[in-house]
Amino acid sequence: MATSVSNCNSAKAFQLTSEEGERIVRIVAESLLIKRHFQLFLWLQGEVQHFLPHSLLLSASGDIPGSNVNIDVVSALPGVRTEQLARCRVDGFVKELYARWVEAGRSPLLVPQAIALARLGPCRCPVHAALRSLHSILVHGLRDERHGDDSFYVASHCRSVTDGHPPDRFKYLISLLIPLIDVAFRRVAVFRFPGASAAAGQSFGGEWPNFSAREHEILSYLRKGDTNVRIGLALNISPFTVKNHMRRILRKLGVDNRTQAATKYNEAVQESRNLVRK
Repeated sequence: MATSVSNCNSAKAFQLTSEEGERIVRIVAESLLIKRHFQLFLWLQGEVQHFLPHSLLLSASGDIPGSNVNIDVVSALPGVRTEQLARCRVDGFVKELYARWVEAGRSPLLVPQAIALARLGPCRCPVHAALRSLHSILVHGLRDERHGDDSFYVASHCRSVTDGHPPDRFKYLISLLIPLIDVAFRRVAVFRFPGASAAAGQSFGGEWPNFSAREHEILSYLRKGDTNVRIGLALNISPFTVKNHMRRILRKLGVDNRTQAATKYNEAVQESRNLVRK
């Protein structure tokens, strides 16, 4: 059975050493420089490893229980790249771990390998092979109460991800680190399952416009009510560029304003979810 890391019950667990405090400050400062996926990779291989040692970090966000899921994989393991997820899926694996995390009260969760890999499937691609070869698995994330979405992370390592820290202490450190990791991931573009846009197209009887990956990204933020400025910050593009994309989106949808575009996109997403449940 998966076991949730227990609650901190010591005041000492809420104190950083001077060395840890300096590391956290450097981690924050370096995260602000991230603009590309390779920079994210280098950042995760740096001092982040002191708090969360991992060989592979998988990120999932959006409607994780449904079909509109954003996936990214960062790893130094040979051949393990996000692009492979266009050909081999890990969504069943992610959803199983996500469900266990929610059941555990959205607390840091250490999952036994046998349980974690039960939904992984037989694929022999580098991503699946890497996950099967790693033995220590931690899952944790963040709940966005404003928009009703979660950001979810799966860290896996050939050794223990706790790295000798007592469980209470480890939970505290991970709770500090996950928000920083989440901000860093949001600074780079993410992979989207092809099935998500395909399902949306089916919901309009084949009339759903052929949007680019960037336009789908902007629509996903638009449906949450984000402004051009916030969308630009999240995607590392200027508000003017967002505005140009928005004009093309409105034209493709045949609507007059952002509210109508968000409504139409929400209807498509909801109908695609209904199709998945049938």
